[in-house]
Amino acid sequence: MPTISLNFKEAAFAQETGRCPIALITLSHDDLADDIRISTDPTQELSSLTTDSEKVYGTVSDSLNYIFLPVKIKLPDDTDDGPGEMQLEFDNVHRAYTESIRSIFTPVTCQVDIVMDNALDTIDASWPEFQLTNIKYNATTITGTLKLETLEAEPYPAGTFTPGYFPGLFE
Repeated sequence: MPTISLNFKEAAFAQETGRCPIALITLSHDDLADDIRISTDPTQELSSLTTDSEKVYGTVSDSLNYIFLPVKIKLPDDTDDGPGEMQLEFDNVHRAYTESIRSIFTPVTCQVDIVMDNALDTIDASWPEFQLTNIKYNATTITGTLKLETLEAEPYPAGTFTPGYFPGLFE
C-alpha cells in the first residue's frame, strides 16, 4: 500500500482548498536523445527554455524541467482482472514531439507521478513502467494507451517441452 503525504490528504479531504495536484509525465525510449517531460500545470516560467520569441511554462521537480502541455489523463481502474489501462492525450503544441514519435516503432516507457503544487519534490502517487502504445497523432493532439506489462501473458513454465528443446522425450 503506497503512503500518501499528509499534504495530499489535507487537500483531498478539505471542503475547499487552494492546492492542486500536478501530474508529471516522463516519456523515455532508447531512440530519444533525451526524455520527454510533461507537466499538467504551468507552475512557473522555465527561464532556461524561454527565448525572446517564446515563453515556456512548466514545473521544476527534483531539478528537472517538465514542460506544461494541456493533458487529459484517464487513470487506470483498480479491478480484480489486473491493472487497467491509462489513456493519455496531450495537445500537440510542440511539433518536435511529432517528429520524435515518427521515429519510434516500439512502445515508449512512461512514468506518471502526482505531486502537489506546494510540495513539488514530494511524489504522492506514482505509476512507473507503463508502456505507451497505440500512439496516434494529428495536427492538434497526440494520444496513446498506457499499459502495464503483466506476467499473465508470459508462458509458464518459461520453457516448453518441444522436440527441438527436449528430443529425448519424443523418441
